Amino acid sequence: MHTSNTKHVVVTGMGIITAIGESIPAFQKGLFEGKCGIGPVSLFDTTGFPCQTAAQVEKKDLETGLTARHIKRVSRCDLLGLIAAQEAMSDAGLNLEQCHRDNIGVIIGGGAGGMRSWEEYRRTQWMGNARPRPSLLLPSASCTLTDLIAYRYRLTGSRATISTACSSSSTSIGYAFDLVKSGVHPIVVTGGSEALSELTFAGFNALRAMDPEFCRPFDKNRQGLSLGEGAAVFILEELGHAQKRGATIYAKVLGYAINADAFHMTAPDPDAKGMSKVMEKALNIAGVSTDHIDYINAHGTATQMNDYTETQAIKRVFGEEKARDLAISSTKSMVGHCLGAAGAVEAAATVLAIYRQALPPTIHLDEPDPDCDLDYVPNRSRAKEIRFALSNSFAFGGNNTSVVFGRADLDM
Repeated sequence: MHTSNTKHVVVTGMGIITAIGESIPAFQKGLFEGKCGIGPVSLFDTTGFPCQTAAQVEKKDLETGLTARHIKRVSRCDLLGLIAAQEAMSDAGLNLEQCHRDNIGVIIGGGAGGMRSWEEYRRTQWMGNARPRPSLLLPSASCTLTDLIAYRYRLTGSRATISTACSSSSTSIGYAFDLVKSGVHPIVVTGGSEALSELTFAGFNALRAMDPEFCRPFDKNRQGLSLGEGAAVFILEELGHAQKRGATIYAKVLGYAINADAFHMTAPDPDAKGMSKVMEKALNIAGVSTDHIDYINAHGTATQMNDYTETQAIKRVFGEEKARDLAISSTKSMVGHCLGAAGAVEAAATVLAIYRQALPPTIHLDEPDPDCDLDYVPNRSRAKEIRFALSNSFAFGGNNTSVVFGRADLDM
């Protein structure tokens, strides 16, 4: 992680598609109005599952500008990611004809990737009524979206796909930050995408980790998470480069950290050591003290152990008194747990909170858990001065990532 270089990294473009909004303006509206995107799943048959709900993107026509031939070769996950990338590129106002495309990197976080396409191939094969299209297997690799974005925009700089479970796209933002901060590239396209699939849906049902209605983070009556799908893509840019072309600057990326619990494949370390250390390290790398953090976008899955452990970690890092002054929210209550895209979607919520100077709420928080006794911005957004914010992603396998963002006008 590069900390000595004086280059500053800023967000100059964003694109998003989720169950509460299929563009940045729509997502922003749903986010601050506390819209719930969790409802019945229609993408596949959920008969027999204890939970039959998720935060599904309802957009029927996933228009990406691809030809019909190319659309047959990409997955739902790829289409969601291409929609977000298209909006981010447009939002950033990049004129690619005036850019050295060798100088633009693409770093994307991935989860199940093209699993839905593979499932369609197998279903056709099992039914035996028709020969399955071999092209359905083409997008099965998690790196496909990264390659498609680079191909579509002819971006020939650094390219990588990050897979660290539910922190994948947060870690991708961190790696992209490193590339810009260290001077490798003045611009990096980064983020993540995830589509609902029967495999992940069945897996989380088998773990008994899902709420049959909708997730309610930090609530006493929470029963588990709600899965979600979507994509969020950012344009990270070196500050001087952005200023020269008159770009809009949403926020600064100040630093990040990653670590591992090395404790359990699905459960967090109950001592909260990994969560605590990754937040402390991210703040140290960013050069931001605990006194300066105004908002935390929590991992907040609504599972009993995760919410409690994250609360304890925040208290350990910030101290009891400061922790009670912090505004904390889980936007998974609206968009569900988007797995490989979760970190990017929640980073978008964090950046918009800074840009709008307003707090996204934690909806469905009606009866607070006495053991989760901090300010989780229950049910209603409110205005707040936000100078610095932290976005947390704590994934299966103990893959922890925290990213620090700051207001665009701060001298850091």
